[in-house]
Amino acid sequence: MKRLVQTALATALITTAGCHMFSKKTVSPPKEGPDISNQVERDFKQRWLERRTAELMAQGTSPAAAHDQAINEFREKFSYTRAAQEPPPSR
Repeated sequence: MKRLVQTALATALITTAGCHMFSKKTVSPPKEGPDISNQVERDFKQRWLERRTAELMAQGTSPAAAHDQAINEFREKFSYTRAAQEPPPSR
């Protein structure tokens, strides 16, 4: 009786375990555009600048000077990104 139950469970598992061997689904291309990496870099730059500007302002730097310093530091640290080559975001 145990073998029958084990065999039945194994058969059910093999045939219904999400195996897509027998499905006829076609693979569709990703929904993101080719510009996704640029958008990720821009988002990272914006978050990094906001955080670094806040850190510098907490140390007593004026907001304008802190923002300019944060932009310069970003360009230096992440010069290999396209985001570092773009003009700075407006304040």
